[in-house]
Amino acid sequence: MNRKKILITTAVIAGAVFALLIGAEKKIANSTPKKQIYVAARNINQGEFLKASDFKIESRDLGEVTPDMMTSLHNIKNEYAAENIYKEEPINKNIIANKNDSSKMFLKPGEREFSIPLTKLDNDAFAGTLRRGDIVDISHTGVAIQGDPTAKTELTGKRVRVLGAVDSQGRFLEPNDKNVLAAAIMFAGTEDAFVKTSNEMYSGSFKIAKCPAYKESVDNN
Repeated sequence: MNRKKILITTAVIAGAVFALLIGAEKKIANSTPKKQIYVAARNINQGEFLKASDFKIESRDLGEVTPDMMTSLHNIKNEYAAENIYKEEPINKNIIANKNDSSKMFLKPGEREFSIPLTKLDNDAFAGTLRRGDIVDISHTGVAIQGDPTAKTELTGKRVRVLGAVDSQGRFLEPNDKNVLAAAIMFAGTEDAFVKTSNEMYSGSFKIAKCPAYKESVDNN
């Protein structure tokens, strides 16, 4: 009988200890420092202008929160998604941009950014006259090979948008950068234009033809 009582008592004590351990673990977990951040409440496409209802607040362990995660929606009406943002994804300041920030180029849904070095352009002097927002066609002429003296020319980008000129460091040139040499012209086009132009980059040359009387605004607000 005493042995039975001892077993029961031991079981009760073990249960109590286990309950205390669980309680202590929960207390430790609940005492972990938290910080509120904003996450996406829905899928947001690249190029969409943002509004407060696109986000929701979540509490995350402080150790999971990085300095570039958004903790405020200050001035969000002037921001747009610089790339696709997925539901529940923490909002990183690097994946949104301000419509008034000329250092980041606005990309519409489905557009890809790509560049062509001036050295690859048939007429780099003409390329220097292109302005942000111009719409152009891009064609590529390959290198003539033995037995086929006629180099093939094909359209690699149709109605591609000019983003601007960049220097050798990839920085967009502004009107006051008069003494800085451009190294490449940046464009925004379809995935097809991006792939075709990239594939042809290592041989031949490109020609740019400006599409007449066609200019688009990126200010959707």
